[in-house]
Amino acid sequence: MNQNDTSQSIPILISIIPNLMEGEGHIIPYHASVTKAANLLAWKHVVAVASESKIADLPTNWQACLSSENLELTMNPIIRIFKYNDIYKLGFSIAKYLKKEILPNSKHNIIFIERFIHVQLLGLLIALCIIPKENLSVWLLYRRDTHKDKTRSIYKLLNKLIKGILESGKFHVLTDSESLSKSLSNYFNEPVTVMPIPHTDFIDVETIPELTNEVICWWPGAPRTEKGWNIIKSLMVCVSEEAKKICVVAAESSELSPLFNGVKVELIPHRLSKSDYLKWLKTSNIILLPYDADAYSERTSGIFTECIMAGKIPVVTKGTWMARELAKYGMEELIIEWSQPDLIVSKIINLSKSLTVKNKIKEIQKAYQNFHTVESYAHQMQILFEQGAGNRE
Repeated sequence: MNQNDTSQSIPILISIIPNLMEGEGHIIPYHASVTKAANLLAWKHVVAVASESKIADLPTNWQACLSSENLELTMNPIIRIFKYNDIYKLGFSIAKYLKKEILPNSKHNIIFIERFIHVQLLGLLIALCIIPKENLSVWLLYRRDTHKDKTRSIYKLLNKLIKGILESGKFHVLTDSESLSKSLSNYFNEPVTVMPIPHTDFIDVETIPELTNEVICWWPGAPRTEKGWNIIKSLMVCVSEEAKKICVVAAESSELSPLFNGVKVELIPHRLSKSDYLKWLKTSNIILLPYDADAYSERTSGIFTECIMAGKIPVVTKGTWMARELAKYGMEELIIEWSQPDLIVSKIINLSKSLTVKNKIKEIQKAYQNFHTVESYAHQMQILFEQGAGNRE
């Protein structure tokens, strides 16, 4: 086998990111972890993003080559379907990148997309229709309860069409939630593989924060209603001796304002560097996750996973995926009724002091450290790849 044949046999995993969200959320750390997983397998990983990305210093394996049209700007999901020109631009930009940069260089090419809406998936289908599909796989990772959306039938149809134009065994539906995998599998009539949450490898769980007289409660991420913005604002009206012991850390854009003798507030930048994010994760005693039960019924939370991996105490909403995860380990005391702010303050203080809670967190931490890792993610990637190769044979 010559050197060219050897390089052609190396799988290339191609992450397609139609909207980088200006660097918000999980996208960059997630795909950085996917790169590490690919490296463990000696695969090549490349990431294609929109050509007008505003993020400076993207990793060297990331390429700004996709259409810059933002199909998510139009909120109405039906009107989005009529953005024909923008959808075609996305599809042709994906096809152009694959034909020029990827397909000539490997016999094993895997398209991976883990954050998308229906019209972006349609753009991917258009790309697939105009490129060679030999030895081409598609992995779609669904994060949301798409089976409940108004557009669920569109996703189901697009899944079938994409699967239908690929070779047998080359299409895989993925998610990162056990409960969501069951619901999606039932709706799509497809097996759904549960993937680990890999972007936890930067957490040094041995680090212990300095002791402080305050109970530091971090509400991470952008202030959004589905993440409990109104609940966090309601905590600001608590005025008591106990309330003075709590400091809520939140993004500046939340515009939280403390009252005299009430809950204290520390506002931090909307976007945090990795080191600053880690600093607040380590410093905090409690991680506030008052997420909406409907929005997060089956949807996972990377922040929750990182919280557990770091050995921190989360407080969550009944009926969410996070609540079910805690209930598995007998930690129902961390599932909070958020309607009475004064009682929440008392409960948070008691939880922060509880040795029983801290010991239980260590147990779930061990389980998460065994599954939610780059190594575990790489192992699952290899299984998916071999399934595709086996079906072809």
